[in-house]
Amino acid sequence: RRATSGGRGRGASTPTKDGGSNAGDDVTRGASDGRWSTLALVLVVAVFAALGRLGRHAAGQMLATLGPSDGADASYRSDGGRLVTPEELRRHDGIQEPTLWLAILGEVFDVTKGERHYGAGGGYAGFVGVDGTRAFHTGHFNTAEGLTPDVSGLPDGALLALREWADFYAREYARVGRLAPGHYHDERGEPTDARVDFDAAVARARLDKARAAANDERFPACRARWSQSQGGEVWCDGNAGYPRKELTHVGGKPRVRCACFPDEGFSDARALYPGCASTARRCAT
Repeated sequence: RRATSGGRGRGASTPTKDGGSNAGDDVTRGASDGRWSTLALVLVVAVFAALGRLGRHAAGQMLATLGPSDGADASYRSDGGRLVTPEELRRHDGIQEPTLWLAILGEVFDVTKGERHYGAGGGYAGFVGVDGTRAFHTGHFNTAEGLTPDVSGLPDGALLALREWADFYAREYARVGRLAPGHYHDERGEPTDARVDFDAAVARARLDKARAAANDERFPACRARWSQSQGGEVWCDGNAGYPRKELTHVGGKPRVRCACFPDEGFSDARALYPGCASTARRCAT
């Protein structure tokens, strides 16, 4: 609570008109004041316990409804994230405002230090002042249709790559805040359904990637070579197994590779190379 000028502690004595003090009066009030202090402490503990049961996110939302106090800027969320409007983002184009801002996944970054690339005439100038998330995958960053935050229809693996792009900007450039309202955050800076769906797809892609890495370790890749005169050949060293054309899906996209399997079995997911016996350890491709 804000202190007032000339304030004093409750237990301090104050001078009276006759030069004495009212310390005695304070002593007579001590017992009752102690009881009120104890009660206040109990209430504070109860409030914090209730907030703990609500959870940090829910508690933060409840506190945010109280609004800013003492002149605090309402564009700042209770968690410290600055909210940037689309109009403000558009102004930071190096002309209306001297700085260069761009957004990806609804996260706004100051890329002014990369003016050679993002300034007027730069190869990536189209990204400035907008959320052009989809263009980081398609490469269509010179048209308004390509510079859109909507990534619907892209496979999970592509969405993971976009998440990694955003992580790159977070490492290399200063983060300004969240674009709100926008495709990924509402006017309060909370995730939209599009952001929730995106995060779920990224989680799936990361799981697929981890599974693929474990599979690659279990079934190592074949050795391979190619020459114009003899064509291609794949093989498995020593007792590594038998070469098969393995089909898996990673990030929602099919992946084909030559892998060494310890047995002679084969299937649609681990196909034989044409003209190669199931017992062969070398196959022409």
